[in-house]
Amino acid sequence: MAVNGKVVAIALIGGGALAAFTLTGSAHAAEAEPEKKKKTPSKSKVSRVTLSVKYAKAFGVPSSLLLATTYVQSGNRVNAKRDNKRGGAWGYGQMTLATAKEIYPRFKSKIGKEWDGTGEGLLDPALNLALTAAYLSTWWKRYKGNSRGWLLAAYAYILGPGTVRKAMPKDNGTLPKPLPANFARVRAAYSKALATAEVKTALAQDGQKPNLSGAEKVLTGKALANTITAKTTGYQARGMFGKMTKALGNAYATLDNYGPSVITQVAVPATAVIKKLDAGSVKAARQYLDSTNAMLSKYYPLMPENNEPLPAKQLEQLKLCVSGASTAAKTVDDLFKTSWAAELFAEIAAAAKAIVKKAADTVGLDKTSMAIAVAGIIGAAVLVVSMKK
Repeated sequence: MAVNGKVVAIALIGGGALAAFTLTGSAHAAEAEPEKKKKTPSKSKVSRVTLSVKYAKAFGVPSSLLLATTYVQSGNRVNAKRDNKRGGAWGYGQMTLATAKEIYPRFKSKIGKEWDGTGEGLLDPALNLALTAAYLSTWWKRYKGNSRGWLLAAYAYILGPGTVRKAMPKDNGTLPKPLPANFARVRAAYSKALATAEVKTALAQDGQKPNLSGAEKVLTGKALANTITAKTTGYQARGMFGKMTKALGNAYATLDNYGPSVITQVAVPATAVIKKLDAGSVKAARQYLDSTNAMLSKYYPLMPENNEPLPAKQLEQLKLCVSGASTAAKTVDDLFKTSWAAELFAEIAAAAKAIVKKAADTVGLDKTSMAIAVAGIIGAAVLVVSMKK
């Protein structure tokens, strides 16, 4: 049906919940005409994929990179909006208002569309995809000569060029190990995007083979808890609780921002995501987060405020919380294609390395021995996972 010049479809989601989806594009409500006259057929809408391919070509970036970026940034939701300090993030590519104002004048002639300078204006599908492609082109031109150029351009777009330069000061594609948590989260998200049909098709057409090598196996549950060593101190345990709280906070925000009660506009096609957004699954995920959050609140005050190794009882409580928090985050990840569990794993892995390093400094281990010790902690957990399969 037509409402205020937009075509609205009613879709059945999950356990009987109804949601309205606005199909954006060039469709308009026909002007009132005499009843005897036939209505003029509306022009067919240009699809998101077609627009993406068009602007990727115009700005010289792989269409696979543009399609994967919009998948990661918004789940291909045309009217996605998120508040931030840069005027909000808008549309398919979550283009910030500040970035749009910075680059629009430079690329205006190539974009070929007028913009009123507002965030709402960035929800125009063609304008948003054009600006996303334009901004990606800056980083693609910089990194395309690198074997990991596709992924490095993605890092720069999502995390900001300053973050990439700080982690990779020599600008040679070599990132620190373990990979910083924010980089691990982005890589995990793009790995999921690469598995989608439209990105696979674009990769074949582009001739691109993104190098996402070096990806660590993401551990959750007891496998991640088993990376916590007996040398973990009270202060280190409290630091881990902070990381778990952050992961749960991100998962809660995902439910609040992308749950069925909030999503009213979804880009087409997005059926794979829509099917999973049933009210029962979202409710179960929230209940899991609530129970895990309660567990963290219960055990955090019991962690000693000192640099001594945890008593056995507190160590087990810490492991129980790590197991629960990572599993709860993964429950949300599985529903919404987010990567909070991967980020938590990266942070816990970094904490494990720091604990071993401190022990190595105390007993005088060389770097090789320390590396073997860290590998042993992570490897033992991987072995546990393998034995369970």
